Amino acid sequence: MPHSDQLKLIDVRKPLVRMLLVVPVALALLFAWYAVRWYVGDFVAEFAPRMDEGQIEAAQEAVRLAPDDPWTHWVMAGLKKRSFSPEDMAEAVHQYEEAVRLSPYDYRFWIDLGRAREESGDSAGGEKALRRAVELAPNYAYTHWYLGNLLLRAGRGEEAFAELRRAAEANPQFRPQLFNVAWTLYGQDVEEIKKVVGDTPAARVEFATYLAGRGRLDDALALWSSLSPAEKKGANETGSAIMKALLSQKRYRTALGVLSDMGASVDPKASQFINGGFENNISAQGGDPFSWQIKTDAQAQIAIDESTQHSGSRSLRIFFRVTEALAFNVSQMVVVEPSTQYRLEYYVRAEELKGAATPVVQILDAMDGATVLGASQPAAAGTYSWLPVTINFKTPPKTEAVIVSIVRADCGDPVCPIFGKVWYDDFNLQSVGGASSPRDSSKGNRGGH
Repeated sequence: MPHSDQLKLIDVRKPLVRMLLVVPVALALLFAWYAVRWYVGDFVAEFAPRMDEGQIEAAQEAVRLAPDDPWTHWVMAGLKKRSFSPEDMAEAVHQYEEAVRLSPYDYRFWIDLGRAREESGDSAGGEKALRRAVELAPNYAYTHWYLGNLLLRAGRGEEAFAELRRAAEANPQFRPQLFNVAWTLYGQDVEEIKKVVGDTPAARVEFATYLAGRGRLDDALALWSSLSPAEKKGANETGSAIMKALLSQKRYRTALGVLSDMGASVDPKASQFINGGFENNISAQGGDPFSWQIKTDAQAQIAIDESTQHSGSRSLRIFFRVTEALAFNVSQMVVVEPSTQYRLEYYVRAEELKGAATPVVQILDAMDGATVLGASQPAAAGTYSWLPVTINFKTPPKTEAVIVSIVRADCGDPVCPIFGKVWYDDFNLQSVGGASSPRDSSKGNRGGH
């Protein structure tokens, strides 16, 4: 059968054919017109709240151009709500209602409708809208938070805190606000507050932090004690906050106990050095308050020396090249018993050490940070191998901790040069007459009571 490539022509002059061609074009133009109006209305609505003048007029034009767009009604409602006049508030509620009618499954519109209804005096209508928002977004914190606040203002405390707790569980950033509300409402009654803020580990941890910040340290400690060992180890921020508050009150032994709870290898019941043999690295940021703290100077290079040691494998070296007065400090706070006689032992060596004021080791009462309970003689000048040093001292009746420091002796002269190297190792603290803990010669980590 022969193939035909002839062009077929349609006679558009016939009325039926003409109609069939015009209708699709008209529909397309109509659709395009509504689409453009919707787009323009949406565009105007988006920028209306940012305009300094003519915001309402712009929003009204957006509603006229796109009356079926919920966004335009939402923008108009927000602008009306800002004026706080009764007439505008009523119009705001109407516009929010239009938004939820056009988009009934958008929880954001229901939230704003609920808040606007309550502000206009319709608490029941506001609650209904907010409960619908909760149904649509049950895992979203703000739906519970706004509903809880409405119920709280309505005097329905138990229902309110149930919603506020759910908000805090969904978003922990709400917990401080939850604590503030409960703190005010229940007159700082910690036991009552604990009942309404929740008893989950996360709630107890954050409430303990809150109480520490409020100065209710014993209440914070009670909550901290209620946590399991694993929960304490995972709550470093709270533990650190409580420990900092304890240190400010000079409750050093309890602070050391919190540090132990957080997973540090310390015994809060024993007087001991941490890393007394310098076998572990020393943090430049100072680490915890019971580890070695170093305040260095460019002319006094302080470092761990892995090539020189009295025992174990390392020691602390200080290299001096100083032509003037120098302030440096290596210190550690050690928890002790009050009214107790102690003996501090350590080892020192030097290489070509010379100067008018060589380093000394001194023991300060941590309760005031100034009272000297004992001190060594300045390190001998010259070059020599490891020498033992002993310092005997007695703690005052109220002392819980001492600060053992390596410092430079007072020179009394602005021009006070010191040169050479000095090493320290194996710091060990014992109560005199008590049984000393065996020294680990392989690690030199700590000595104890």
